[in-house]
Amino acid sequence: MAKKQSDKAEQQEFFKPEKKNIPKMPEGYYSGDKPNPNLKAFVEEHIKENPYDPETDDYNVPAFDKSIETTKATAIYNMHTYWSKKPHDAIRQYIHHYTKEEDLVLDPFCGSGGTALAALMEGRKAIAIDRSPAATFITKNYCTPIDVNELKEAFEELKKKVKPEINWLYETKCDRCGGKATTAYTVYSQVFRCPRCYEKVPLFDCVEAESKTQKGKDKKIKVCPYCYKRDIIEVIRSQSEKFGSVPVMVSYLCENGCKPARGERKYNDENEKKREYFQKYDLDKINEIEEKEIPYPYPKNYDMTDFSRYKRDALWLYNVNEVSDLFTKRNLWALSLLKERITDLPEDSFLIDIILFSLNSILLNCSRMYRYRSNLKGGFQAGTYYVPQEAQIINVWRAFIDKFYDIERAYTNIILKPSVIISTQSALNLEGLLSNFVDYIFTDPPYAAKIQYGELNFVWEAWLGFDTHWHDEEIIVNEVRGKTEKDWENMMRQAMKECYRVLKPGRWLSLCYHDTSEGTWSLIQDIMAEAGFVADKSASALFIDTGQKSYNQLTADKVTKRDLVINFRKPKPSELYGEDLHCSEGNIQERVRNVIKDYLLTSPGSTKDHIYDEVVSRLVRAGKMEPHDFDSILSGVAEKAEESGNKWFLKESEETSIDTAETRKEDTSAEKIVSFIKNKIKENPELIGVHYSDLFEHYIYSVKDKPRRHLADWLIDYFYKTEEGTYRLPQSEEEERIKAEGRKRGTSRKIRRYITYIEHGLTIPERERPGSSTLASWIRHCKRSGLYEQGKLLYEKGGLDVDTLSEEVMVDVEEDYQVCARMVDRGKAEKEKKKKKNKIQSDLLI
Repeated sequence: MAKKQSDKAEQQEFFKPEKKNIPKMPEGYYSGDKPNPNLKAFVEEHIKENPYDPETDDYNVPAFDKSIETTKATAIYNMHTYWSKKPHDAIRQYIHHYTKEEDLVLDPFCGSGGTALAALMEGRKAIAIDRSPAATFITKNYCTPIDVNELKEAFEELKKKVKPEINWLYETKCDRCGGKATTAYTVYSQVFRCPRCYEKVPLFDCVEAESKTQKGKDKKIKVCPYCYKRDIIEVIRSQSEKFGSVPVMVSYLCENGCKPARGERKYNDENEKKREYFQKYDLDKINEIEEKEIPYPYPKNYDMTDFSRYKRDALWLYNVNEVSDLFTKRNLWALSLLKERITDLPEDSFLIDIILFSLNSILLNCSRMYRYRSNLKGGFQAGTYYVPQEAQIINVWRAFIDKFYDIERAYTNIILKPSVIISTQSALNLEGLLSNFVDYIFTDPPYAAKIQYGELNFVWEAWLGFDTHWHDEEIIVNEVRGKTEKDWENMMRQAMKECYRVLKPGRWLSLCYHDTSEGTWSLIQDIMAEAGFVADKSASALFIDTGQKSYNQLTADKVTKRDLVINFRKPKPSELYGEDLHCSEGNIQERVRNVIKDYLLTSPGSTKDHIYDEVVSRLVRAGKMEPHDFDSILSGVAEKAEESGNKWFLKESEETSIDTAETRKEDTSAEKIVSFIKNKIKENPELIGVHYSDLFEHYIYSVKDKPRRHLADWLIDYFYKTEEGTYRLPQSEEEERIKAEGRKRGTSRKIRRYITYIEHGLTIPERERPGSSTLASWIRHCKRSGLYEQGKLLYEKGGLDVDTLSEEVMVDVEEDYQVCARMVDRGKAEKEKKKKKNKIQSDLLI
């Protein structure tokens, strides 16, 4: 570990800034590992202070069009590690461009809180949401103004309580003067057996030799020192059988005046006195601690064996099965001592949390994952649980005091208006957030399978005592937990729909992304288009370049090496629907009824408050809002699912009564899309179909008299979906006939309604439950229409009773199901094949 302030921090006072008036945080702005019950009140207060009138709203801000070069080497950025973290000063530039003071900024995947901090420093209000309790805890401490003088006083109190025991844990002797010394770090090395001479040898002792890769590039290799003495080069491979990790070197600090204070010794040191001291004062101290019980609570039984990273990082080879196994006993003792004494401090909760925040930020550096390098520029491999063959086990107290000093200094640079609320909840349901009220969203969504946030945050959450049983709700791809790419796609689509719902019309969402798998960008743009967003078409790619790269970014040629940013806009209602006749014609009861019907056609299973938000928003924009009995009108047109409590669906009679004028609009719009697809394929003959995002953009700008239903809801009634997720034209008269019949019968709408019940896990009303023969015909329709996933779902979970079918129909539905299942699997296989091909190409270029 690089030498920092800790050598002198014991003797001198911390920097004392001038006393300032520190703004107090509002009660209930943070609620630990649970959803924040004050979220709705915060929103209502903001709307009261900043009323929004869509009729007079003249917001017309163009897309941000500047790439940003910045750095991660700032005191604020380095307060706490987080995965794929974005510098707050870069985000500030986006917020400054898109918003004005007192506007409300949302980040539904807040991570370490960069967006919220940037918003507060720009004088805006912020809502920070994340499902991980570790993320919201880190965000809370980034966004809480602190009196650093009071913080220092609390730290001094803590030091008095822990220093005697810390001194005992890390005490040793200087081999130069025989006086007191403190262990700065201990190097542990994995032991291997040489396949030639059969000697057991720590990797630390191996000789470094020159060699070549298969492609002829220079590389360093570790060779057996015993064989090397006999002029034999025998490589010691890290994949070989392991015989445990042992202490091989100690670095210490003399407290008796030796110059320089730092010294080191090895277990097999050439100097006999150093070897003797290593055994007597270093190994004996480690053994003394090993024989004692740790007297303080620490994370126990936080099992990691079902993690995807458990297998990928081969943790079983290093005897790591739970969180505590990542630490040596001495560091486990020191960390648990600090945690216990911090929580015992008689300070207010803000100060205690900041000191816990400091402790939390050094946990990974104090683990067995910290790699030893002779130049002391080691560290843990971010985004993994990789345990190195040579680990540098650092002094917890020295790491803690260094981090605390850095955090104290960083707080002097954080000047903000404390108007924020933080909630630990899923982005899939932004409960408590009203529709059409957020001014701007800047977010960095989860990276499919790239970063396993839940698994990587597990150590922090275990030490903080948070609920860790939330991983099933995570938006991620994880084979071990059975979370597929399709699951990720569906959950991301739902999260973006929620973002679309809460954002004001005409406002922007900036999405930051650096996923390394090809094809994800087109998928993301399709997801955003299906949610309703229109992508900004900048002439060049926008990025945030920090100058620092991850390991993958440094070594791979085909990965995105900077954080790309795409700006998406929520269209105004006039762009989506033209003139909103449903809000203008008839009396107030008819207008409300029409809006409810429109909304539930596209968003079945919505909650009552979301439906009401939509009614108010559309009628106010049309200038047609009048007093009315909302509950009575809602009950007349829709019904609640029996056991859901608050999920509403249109009554079946209402859903099927789409008028002739609307059908004509959909037919006309489809004709324009047919022309667009034909031209697209003519220009690009290799294409089979066209991405939804391209279709949506064309639809927004070329179709003036738009149907009430969203494009995503009626597109499949005219076109076929390919295995790649694009849309193609019917390729024969038979395919044309199938689509025409489906539209006439409303089959696709009925299937969608039924599947919504299944996906929400709701009991299907008996009057709406289709018989097995109807289900069989629906499955056939799905097969013929290219709705393979829906057909598979209907067969597996739709309640089909094949015993009630005739033998002929039974055979047919089984064949239809097999086709659907095979096509779904083929789509997955094609994606996997493409991914492997891209990886091979990338590897060849490295």
